[in-house]
Amino acid sequence: MWEARIHRGQLDEFCVWVRDAAWPQYRAAPGFCGGELYRSDEQSRAVVVSRWTDADALADGNNWFDLGAERFCAGDAKAWEFTVVPVE
Repeated sequence: MWEARIHRGQLDEFCVWVRDAAWPQYRAAPGFCGGELYRSDEQSRAVVVSRWTDADALADGNNWFDLGAERFCAGDAKAWEFTVVPVE
């Protein structure tokens, strides 16, 4: 999960950038299993949740930030790696 506050007025542009530039790179990466993009207009924040077959696939596919995400970030982005816990 990757989360960042986005510069005011750039949230729409960030979401388009994820859809058109970052997400195709994810989808082409071996081990990518899907994910979502969330936005908070009120907080000017975005969260990218991505699912991968394992930590190595995540590391290999996680170069999307190098495409220019930092230009949208108002401060440091945060990233966390989670493990699925079955609930059923």
